[in-house]
Amino acid sequence: MAVLVRTVGRALLGRTAPLVRTERSISGGGARWGPVRPGLPVPFSSPLAGLTRAFRIKEPPKRKEVDRWTEKRALFGVYDNVGILGGFQLHPKNLIVGPTWLRGWKGNELQRCIRKKQMVGDRMFVEDYHKLNKRIQYLYRRFNRTGKHR
Repeated sequence: MAVLVRTVGRALLGRTAPLVRTERSISGGGARWGPVRPGLPVPFSSPLAGLTRAFRIKEPPKRKEVDRWTEKRALFGVYDNVGILGGFQLHPKNLIVGPTWLRGWKGNELQRCIRKKQMVGDRMFVEDYHKLNKRIQYLYRRFNRTGKHR
């Protein structure tokens, strides 16, 4: 009797359709597994499922021709040896030409305006001084309301 049940069970299992194959999805999600139609390389859940034509692969961009002798590159480090050859009597920042509050200094617009007010504010015209104060107030509000430093 048990042998008969086994043979009947095997016969029934042999006639059934094979189980649906599962593969990892291309659409992302990492550990998602979905059913795959036999004969298709991508699963149902993929955005590529059902595409009949191949999609175009873009070529990498061409290499840019770079001029290695632009003025900025050619003069890079030109004042580095001023201290060595001049006996360290002259600093390269003293060779910079421009407003006194900007020579050898770096910062944002608010810091620049505050520095200008401190250094030459007492010698400015009234209208220019007023405009500078308005600009400082505006930038102060703006920097305190927005930005990465908040």
